This record gives sequence, structure tokens and C-alpha cells, in this order.
Amino acid sequence: MKTKKAITYLLISMVFGMSLTTVILAAEDTWVRKSDMPTARYVCSASVVNKMIYVIGGYEKSDALSTVEEYDPVTDTWTKKKDMPTKRLGLSVSAVNGKIYAIGGLPVWDWAPTLSIVEEYDTVTDTWTKKADMPTARCWLSTTALNGRIYAIGGWTDVLYSSAVEEYDPATNTWTNRSSMPAPKCEHSACAVDGKIYAISGDPDVTEMYDPSTDTWEKKANIPTRRGSFSVEL
Repeated sequence: MKTKKAITYLLISMVFGMSLTTVILAAEDTWVRKSDMPTARYVCSASVVNKMIYVIGGYEKSDALSTVEEYDPVTDTWTKKKDMPTKRLGLSVSAVNGKIYAIGGLPVWDWAPTLSIVEEYDTVTDTWTKKADMPTARCWLSTTALNGRIYAIGGWTDVLYSSAVEEYDPATNTWTNRSSMPAPKCEHSACAVDGKIYAISGDPDVTEMYDPSTDTWEKKANIPTRRGSFSVEL
């Protein structure tokens, strides 16, 4: 008989019109209620640094947010951190070498103008620094970190879905164009496993794998339940 692995994931609920709740998936496939996030919001983004979870930006009631809140799974507590310089929703964040990069998004609840802004958050000093803009301004994109680089994949530009894949190198603060996705994609989620990046579901509902070593894409099995504006994490 197979034994389930003891895996822990954090889920930040982003349901429209509801107070957000943090829950945790623990061993043996069970759920445990945890402390609510102080600021109810959705279309935010989250990243993990040194076993702490940082929730950044998003939308509340009628305004985009610059709010940053840190969650400690050990103590089940939240701490307010320094606001992001640019308030926005529909952004994506990824962490490299202990720093979090907030990429793209929207300044207001509208489809234009999309942002190319990149801002770096240092979790140690609790400070923000402006970085080189992403070449393609967009929101509802997905980013993931692999081998010290961040890959910004797909999203929505001011007028259409994007298939753009752009690689950011924090060490040199530069962007490089990579092979586009086979088809434009929006509201998907991406995750890196064993040196490959998987762009999952969204619109359209397809799963594709990107290999940075060969700069190529390959079609993979679709997720059983179609979804958008969700999150995956290894």
C-alpha cells in the first residue's frame, strides 16, 4: 500500500468579496485552519524567503494595494512590512537569493495601462529598490525562479494575451528574450521542477513545459480541473 508523503503547502485564499483565510495542507491529506491574513485582498502574489511567506500587493474594495505582510508558519502570526513603492494588482512575485521581485501588474482595476515595473524587496533590511523594467508590460502573468534567474511568462498586455517569455538576471539587472510560449496565455500559474518550468492551465486551459537549457517548449497533460488566477508551489 502506498504511503502519502508528508508535504506542507500554504494556500492564500483570493476569493472575490470574501475575507481572506490562510489554511495549511498538512500530512495525511488534511487541512488545518490558520490565522487570517490581516488585510483581506485578492489578485495579490506571494513568495517564500527563509521559511517566511510574504504576501504582496493585490486589490481591496476599490483600490490597488501596496501592502506587504509576512506570515510565520511556526508561530502562526502575521507582521506588517514596508509597503511596496508602486501599488498594484495582478502582479507576480518571485524570490532569488533572499530577495523578492515584484513584477508587472495593474495600477487600477482596469485592463489598461499594464505595468512593466520591477521592484526588489530585501527581507533582511525591509527595504525596496527599483530595478530594470520588464521589456513587455503586462499583468496576470506568472513568474518563477530557476538557477538564479526569474522567468516572466505570458499574461495580458494592454490589448491582448501575451506569449512572451522574458528572463531576468538579478545579478546584472538585465532582461533577455526567450522562446515564446506556443500560444498566448493569461491567468495561469508556473512552477519549476527538476530544471524545467511548467505553465499550467489559465486561459487557454493547456499545460506546457519550458526547458531553459534548450530554450524550447513542449505540450504536457492538462490539469483535470480547469482554473485561472490560482497558484502552484513546489
